[in-house]
Amino acid sequence: MFKKLKKRIEKGLEEKILKYAQKDINELSRILNRPHEGEIIKIKNIKIKKNFSNPRSCKMKNRREYYKKYKYFRSTVVLNKKNYLIDGYTTYLLAKEMGFDYITVVRAK
Repeated sequence: MFKKLKKRIEKGLEEKILKYAQKDINELSRILNRPHEGEIIKIKNIKIKKNFSNPRSCKMKNRREYYKKYKYFRSTVVLNKKNYLIDGYTTYLLAKEMGFDYITVVRAK
């Protein structure tokens, strides 16, 4: 009787560990969308100049579908030294929309 109970407890514990590990992996993938391509910064630290206009809805839809399919952004976010966005506005918007706190960026020279 105790052997069966022990196996149930071990199996339940194993399932909980696996569940938490999966949660951590999902969180890590949300933070590190392009881990080998640049520097990781907080999204709230990115500054947007007023000359950026809202992208067309079809472009946002295509970028959103690409991310859902590949779990990877199609383009990179490029910032200057003062954290102003130079390129990758749709990626920035999608990351904010999806609740990212951090994103990988490339610095312009």
